[in-house]
Amino acid sequence: MPGLSFSQDLREFNHGTCINKYLGVNNDLKYYLTWSSSYNNGWEHDIYKSIISFNDKGNLVIETPHQIYISANEAQEPVNSAINTGNNYILTVWEDGNGTYAPNIKGQIHMPDGTIIKQNWIIAGGIGSQHSANTSHLNNKFLVFYADEALPSVGGAVVKAKVIDDGNGNEIQSIQLTPNDEDHWWPVSVSNSDNTRTLVVWGNDGYSVRGTVLYDNFGTVEQIGIQQDYLTNTQQYYYQVQWLEHISKFLLIARNGAYNDITDESQICLIDINGNVTNTTIVDGGILREARMAVKWNECNQSYSVFYPSGTNNLTQFFIDSNGSINSTSNQVINHPDLANTQWVSTGIWSEFIKDINGNGLFGDKYIALFIMNDISSNNIIQIPLELDTSLFCLPSDNDTILNNFKIFPNPIKNSIINLPKEYLYSKYEICNINGQILMKGTIISKEIDLSYLVNGIYFFKIKEKTYKIIK
Repeated sequence: MPGLSFSQDLREFNHGTCINKYLGVNNDLKYYLTWSSSYNNGWEHDIYKSIISFNDKGNLVIETPHQIYISANEAQEPVNSAINTGNNYILTVWEDGNGTYAPNIKGQIHMPDGTIIKQNWIIAGGIGSQHSANTSHLNNKFLVFYADEALPSVGGAVVKAKVIDDGNGNEIQSIQLTPNDEDHWWPVSVSNSDNTRTLVVWGNDGYSVRGTVLYDNFGTVEQIGIQQDYLTNTQQYYYQVQWLEHISKFLLIARNGAYNDITDESQICLIDINGNVTNTTIVDGGILREARMAVKWNECNQSYSVFYPSGTNNLTQFFIDSNGSINSTSNQVINHPDLANTQWVSTGIWSEFIKDINGNGLFGDKYIALFIMNDISSNNIIQIPLELDTSLFCLPSDNDTILNNFKIFPNPIKNSIINLPKEYLYSKYEICNINGQILMKGTIISKEIDLSYLVNGIYFFKIKEKTYKIIK
């Protein structure tokens, strides 16, 4: 970037990326990308969009090339968006640097094809600064979170929320989440899959991540339980949240180390739908500023694989099992060869596991995680579909050593026969692929099972409530 020096704030030129997935008119799966950028024109941000999909080979298809859709020759950043999947209405929110009382929080409700429902209006504004916009969808409402430095705030910034009708953009409710005499910054949020709960967290005076869970109580959005510091000794802005559907928990990741004591570690926290912390741990690999993690449920071992960008161009991975236990012993920082010539931007990377246009998430023996970030050499978005081998998604466990009890020699199987001890006779079994699809099931009536019809790959043998990995 011309004129860039280490003393400059890189957000001056690019700040924020976001992905919303949706179904097109033919029920084809697409991804709506949006980002804020101002290459070589400091803080004069515009907001861009692009629509992409993936074919059955995992190749990225540009459905709509990138284009400006919010522009005012003034700072329009950072950008965030949420989608109502019932009608594909998207609310995009941003911090607007234009006008007498700037910055304000502005928004626009639109559809992926550009149809405008409500255009570019002030959601929160007035004397003082309203900034750091974030949005989620809850029930039939959009929630817009932001930090407000206007009076009567005397301690710094106050985190607030506006509740917006998701059909017409009208304000329904205003919520103040933090006291006037404390300093709270940069809210981020996520809703569960059925849109009945939203977790919102924010930086509490730059040393902890505080938050609460919201729900719709017959038309009024309220908090469940009490606000609390979910994690302490954390770095401001270096945190993000995600929903884990299969275990009904929210995931919070924050960079370890407050103020100038930043480390190359991350604190991990699981939060239930009532806002209670259920588990915490620390892993190697510090999450980057305003970076979104990619999560994937693994049928092979009933666990989540979690990936997020760390370091200069690394990935950090760990597992969360079906009981909500965070497996820090499986934590690893990965030097993926396809990232060798990549350097993560300093702020605002979004990642998500993708599926093809028909909804299939497996591409040969690979899964693909899409990473998007600003291009520091232009106003474009960099899209990195990163292939990850299926071996990264099966948590090593004691079950792998129990394979010897099955007398599989060798493993990988070469003669296509599983030999079972006699105590498994007359037991029910299933053989699944790595997507959890049942390929074979029945009752064991012989000590041998012929797998010759299976193509080479990784499979899972389920018997007596245990799952064993087999390789053919």
